[in-house]
Amino acid sequence: MKAVSTVPASPESGGSPEGHSTPQRSLRRLGRDTVVYGVAMVLSRLVSFVMLPIYTRYLTPADYGLLSILDLSLEIAVLLLSAGATAGLMRFYFKAKEAEERNQVLYTAWATTTSLYAVGTVLLMVVAPLIWKYALGGAGTVGMVRLAAMNFTLSSLMIVPTEMLIIDQRPTASSIVLTLKLVLQLSLNILFVVVLKAGPIGVLWSTFISSLVLGLVLTVLLLRRTGIAWSWPAFRDLRRFSLPIQLSKAGTFFLAYGDRFFLEKFHGLAVVGVYGIAYQFGFIVTGMLWGPFWQAWNPQRFQLAHDERSHRDALYNRGFLYGNMFIVSGAVGISLFIRPALDIMTTAKFHSAAAFVPLIVLAYVFQCWSNVVDFGIEVSEKTRYTSMATWIAVGVIAVLYVLLIPPYGAMGAAIATLVAMFVRFLATLHFAQRLWPVSYHWAPHIRMVLGGIGVTIGALLVPAGGVIALVAVASVGFLVYLAWVWAAVLHADDRATIALIVKSPRSLPAILRGAA
Repeated sequence: MKAVSTVPASPESGGSPEGHSTPQRSLRRLGRDTVVYGVAMVLSRLVSFVMLPIYTRYLTPADYGLLSILDLSLEIAVLLLSAGATAGLMRFYFKAKEAEERNQVLYTAWATTTSLYAVGTVLLMVVAPLIWKYALGGAGTVGMVRLAAMNFTLSSLMIVPTEMLIIDQRPTASSIVLTLKLVLQLSLNILFVVVLKAGPIGVLWSTFISSLVLGLVLTVLLLRRTGIAWSWPAFRDLRRFSLPIQLSKAGTFFLAYGDRFFLEKFHGLAVVGVYGIAYQFGFIVTGMLWGPFWQAWNPQRFQLAHDERSHRDALYNRGFLYGNMFIVSGAVGISLFIRPALDIMTTAKFHSAAAFVPLIVLAYVFQCWSNVVDFGIEVSEKTRYTSMATWIAVGVIAVLYVLLIPPYGAMGAAIATLVAMFVRFLATLHFAQRLWPVSYHWAPHIRMVLGGIGVTIGALLVPAGGVIALVAVASVGFLVYLAWVWAAVLHADDRATIALIVKSPRSLPAILRGAA
């Protein structure tokens, strides 16, 4: 792999003729791409939650717990074989000089990932009876495990082609793929779970069909671009970069899912199912809120890597602030409205999940911060430090699991997750700043989070009964939070721009075209 100091500009990349984006063009593209990615991701999550009242009437908490444990068993196979296989894809793609070399990176990443997942499927097929007996405790069937194993390989077909669309900064195409998968899988879920009443295995069949159809289509599109373009140098670079990430992914898995095994051991599958519902709202932070912005911003970050430090730090801080406003505001909204939302969307068996949501969403705010500050480690290509930061957090959470989950159940699991995610962020920041310093401006981020915590605690202390009262309290709390952000977080220029948009919404297109 050959390194170059800048990535050649192109109309697709949004780069300037000099090799890097101007602030105006970068922010315009960032805003536009975030909106496009966001529409698809919001639609995906929105449909999932609209369907939640239906699913919770056709699937029991134990069914949810079974699917959760089965998913975790498959994730372990990912960790052992292929976790992080594409972690260096974007780094080495933008590091390559020629189009041919970039195609080699894409094809090699696709071939490596698919092969590793295929090996995983074979192994899962062999040990399916053991997974059924020991991980699922005899719930479900061995056939369910083997069907999930086939889904394991099929899911890999979409990974690199989808990443290719993000690298090309084609948010519309990427969003179309996501939407098609959503529509197909949703339709099949309704058919199998609601109409045919197939239960958990219906969810697995819908995943199988949708992954097969879209995976094959995307694979054809990638191969038409790259051809058969295997490269041993690309393979060595990707594996060198990804092996420490694989260790980090193993730690990340334990941070996110290790509590399920402790909960199942001490409190049963039903508690795992309720906690899994709460955890879905934590994943909203990384998926629906942070995900669209991250997909739009990540290619721009790597294109800024070789710019003059004051220029790239200024853009980096501004991008981080805008992204953090998405995730923190969304996390506050989720925490405030979770009680009436679950009252409306689920049956009484799932309402207790509301107690754990604020802690989980805050934990995933810190997870997003870890992704941001990890950039210095990625650019330095010393990914072992990412793994070190993750395993420091694993040590913390393992102790907390033992201390908190047996007596406190799901609440103990949520507290352990929050503490460990914060420790991971601090450790990642420490290592990254030693390797590739960035002059972060932390004050507005801290004020944002503290304001959100204060408002959430205040709303929880207000006695309110019934959905209408809960919605009223949550609405007032969110308005208080927005006022805090307006007064204590936003710069005067940002406030002036927002005020202009509120006063004259028709000015928004012109502002987006010319905003710095």
